[in-house]
Amino acid sequence: MPKIDNAFFGSILIDGRKYENDLYVHWDGEIRERQKTHNFTKTEFEDLALKDPEVIVIGTGMSGMLKIDAAAATAASVHGIQLLPVKTPEAVQRFNALARMKKRVIAVLHATC
Repeated sequence: MPKIDNAFFGSILIDGRKYENDLYVHWDGEIRERQKTHNFTKTEFEDLALKDPEVIVIGTGMSGMLKIDAAAATAASVHGIQLLPVKTPEAVQRFNALARMKKRVIAVLHATC
């Protein structure tokens, strides 16, 4: 289980390693780069849903600029997957807490605005 140490404008620190891009962090340790965009889309949701998470924590950036498309929110509801959009620093805390509780959680982290 990865531990997200912190998030700063433009970077995310995970298990002591610095990443300077948007990321997906999975409860099982998978870390992938995310295309830098200000929208969380239905297509993006469907890709993440293939891993059958219980919760997707969406770090909307330091200022909350990342938006969730209505179609993505609807798809999450249909699949019974909770979307939890919060600013990225709070998303770090939420991901770590849910992972410690052994939840199947994925963090979508927007590293900038």
